[in-house]
Order: sequence, then structure tokens, then C-alpha cells
Amino acid sequence: MRKTVLLIVAVLILAVPAGVAANGEVNLMTWGGDFIPREVIEEFEKETGIRVNYKEVTSNEDMQSLLEANPDQYDLAVVTDYMVDILRQNGMLAVLDKSQMPNYANINPVYLGNYYDPTSEYSIPYAISISLLLVNHEEVEKLGADPITTYSDLWQEELRKKVVVVDWSVEIMGIVLKSLGYEYNETDPAKVAEAREKLFALKPNIVRFETNTPEDSLINGEAVAGFMYSNQAVKGNAADPKLQPVFPTEGMPIFIDSWVMSKEAPNKDGAYQFLDFIMRPETAARIADLTKFTTPNKGAEPLLPDYYRDNPMLNLADEVVENTSFYIGVERVLEEYEHIYVEFKLR
Repeated sequence: MRKTVLLIVAVLILAVPAGVAANGEVNLMTWGGDFIPREVIEEFEKETGIRVNYKEVTSNEDMQSLLEANPDQYDLAVVTDYMVDILRQNGMLAVLDKSQMPNYANINPVYLGNYYDPTSEYSIPYAISISLLLVNHEEVEKLGADPITTYSDLWQEELRKKVVVVDWSVEIMGIVLKSLGYEYNETDPAKVAEAREKLFALKPNIVRFETNTPEDSLINGEAVAGFMYSNQAVKGNAADPKLQPVFPTEGMPIFIDSWVMSKEAPNKDGAYQFLDFIMRPETAARIADLTKFTTPNKGAEPLLPDYYRDNPMLNLADEVVENTSFYIGVERVLEEYEHIYVEFKLR
């Protein structure tokens, strides 16, 4: 999803179900919370007798470090698109054998062949999301601020201590760059310096930096506007319909979190079984319903509940998708952006 580097949280390993000793285990790592719903993992374990060890990690960079340090200890990971590109170019990933995954045919081709895996050999899309604004328009009006339709509107003086944002340097610099009419991950020194100064001007309006549950700050009234991931905005809107999505006119980032397999995966056969299970239409539909991410599984679409199909944050309109773009080349800007961001947060 794009996250700050925090401590790795090891999950408790549940009791081994009958049959596991014979069928082995699969070691995977990805984001925490219910990113891969526990009930789905338990269903796979019950059906196959394969135990799934799930390590929760809080940044793409942490997953990269773990995979590079111990490539023979992990079978699978779900990483964001730009990290697929890095791992692929670093020779860390296995070429996937599609013949072992009949359900791969359910993946929508529109999400294949992107910059990070042009030949779709190394990754399988799992969850699609965008970043956008969630706004309580009534409270914005009460504060005397103008309606929020763009990133630039977040700098209004009336919004002092009323904005919550996800806590990642690249995303917050992205907001600023877009508000200036520039592209994400700008490297031009003059443009970066201009963005730095505008970024510092936003600090008085930020009440909280929160990656996991920024929607809570709007639900409890602490904030009136927030920049967050679409699945978080969906949850915020479900809790309080007054919280409405705003698709900024300057454009939005899009993320494709994808499965990858370590080149030295210790249990590739088990990993293929797990991937094929995840790509079953009924499983993918249940995952989408539980996680509130847009599914790349076209076979799951007829099985999705009505609320999901009717939600503009999940069933993205063509004009919204056309106004999105990837964060490409994160590794080229990360160090500088982090330096600016740390200074910004300390001010």
C-alpha cells in the first residue's frame, strides 16, 4: 500500500492442524491487520493440511530486507507495485509457473503487463487501491472553509489542526507536488525545494499522521478531512455517511499490491496451491468484501455484494482511473524525501 518503516510484528502461530506434518507449511509476509483475512487462511489450512505462517511487516522496504537476507525462508510475499519492480530487477523473484495455477485465468488482464512486471511473469495482482480524500463537508463549511475538491484546499487557514494524513514521505510529498502541478517522485532540485517549502506550510493543519486507521480521526470528529487509502475511506463512509470521498482534480496515486514468490522459496508446491486457492472467484470475492480493496479477479465480480458494486471507491469510474498514476522510481527519491519529511514532522 507505501508505509513508514516500523517494527516488524511477529504473529502468533496457531496450533498445527492434523495433517500438517505430512503436507508442510507455507511462509508468507505482507501487511498487518486483516490484509489477508485470517478466516481465508484457516479455510486453506483446513482444506489442504498446509500450515500458513504469516509474518506481518509494516513497509515494503522491510519486506525487501527480509527477503534479501533470507531468500530461502520465505515462499510468498505481497508487496506494492514499485517493490515488485525492485525485487524483479534485483533477481530475487521466481518466474511463476501458470500451469500450476488454473485460477490465474480469473485475473483481469487490465491489471497485467504494467511497468513493474511488463511480461507478467513474476507477480499476481491481489488488491488494488487508490489514495484519495475523505471529507466531512458539513464540518468544513462550519469552519468557514471553502469546499474541498483539490489537494490545494488542504492548506486553508480554517483547517488548522483538522487534517489527518497517512504517514509516508513519498505520499505526502506527492500531495504537495501534485498541488504544484508536478508529477510524483520529482527529482528536479528546484521543484523539490519548492515542494519542501509548501510542505512545511501544511504542518499547522495536520492533527495526526496515521497509516493504519486515519478514518477514525474523521469518525470521532478530530479531523474534517483526511488523505488515506480507498479501503480506509470506504470504512469511514460506512461508519458515518457524512464522510464523503473526494477524488482530487490534480490526480491520485494507484497501487497494485501483488503476490511474488521468492526465487529460493522452500515450498513452491505449497505456495502454488495457496495462490490458486486465493484466485478462486468465491475466495477472491470474500477477500474483497472483507478487506474493502478493489479486486483484480474478474471471476469474482458477479459474486460481489451490491454495496460493493455500487461504491464509487471500490468500483472506480473510468474518469477516476484515467486520473491515476503509479509511484514509479521510489528508490530514486526515498532518501531525500525521508530527510525532508523527518524535518517537516519535527517542526
